[in-house]
Amino acid sequence: MQFLKLLTPVFIAIFLILSDYKFSYLDSVKQAIAKLVSPIYLVVNLPSQLYIWINEQGTTKQALLNQNKQLNSELTQLKASLQTHNALLLENQKLTKLLGASYTIGNQKFTLARVGSISQSRLKKQIAINKGSGDGLKVGQIVLGAKGVIGQITQVTPLYSTVLMITDPTQYIPIKNQRNGTRGVSKGVASHQNKLVVNFIESEFDVKLDDVFLSSAVGSKFPAGYPVGTVTHIEKHANDPFLHIELAPIQTTEQLEFVLIGNSN
Repeated sequence: MQFLKLLTPVFIAIFLILSDYKFSYLDSVKQAIAKLVSPIYLVVNLPSQLYIWINEQGTTKQALLNQNKQLNSELTQLKASLQTHNALLLENQKLTKLLGASYTIGNQKFTLARVGSISQSRLKKQIAINKGSGDGLKVGQIVLGAKGVIGQITQVTPLYSTVLMITDPTQYIPIKNQRNGTRGVSKGVASHQNKLVVNFIESEFDVKLDDVFLSSAVGSKFPAGYPVGTVTHIEKHANDPFLHIELAPIQTTEQLEFVLIGNSN
């Protein structure tokens, strides 16, 4: 008896399923039941729908954030490109100024180089440039800036060269006064000040403040006619037959990026 109680619902269920599948008797009943339980379905399904909606909103916000990040990245790249463009314009201006220097270059051939580093200690004043023996440079060649003499190459490697500046205390240059031809010898000063002194100009000679001294080819490794320095100080000492003259170098190293290297012969 217990067995029939258990199987009777199963047989009824199978009968109803087969009848509905074959004759669709229960369609209206299923539709009515579906209408009755639809509110329950909505309530039960509400959390998942709410989760999907929140996720979509978050996805939209994330998409906007990603788009904003991409636009910012593109803007940064454009700004970088603009800075590169401006830097190229500035370099072009500096090169134009260098090649259109205030002194006369003449027919001598020059090599253009970029300054790599500048070292100005008390006892050693030199710069490194990005051209070397691989570019045909040799020890002894002069180095010029847009305004005048910078120094002379003292060391050469295949990739770079070292330039001893005219303000180095071991550097001597025969010079002459541009205004009246008075001759002397300039020498760098062993100090942190960027200056030169002029030796061997007698006290009766005519030298004035702001006079410009040029390189002189007399017994010199430097060719004649390149600006070296401007007179900033003059003194006459008792019992000293020579004037004490100080020069400020024509070519300073501030913002120095490019130089010209010429043959010293």
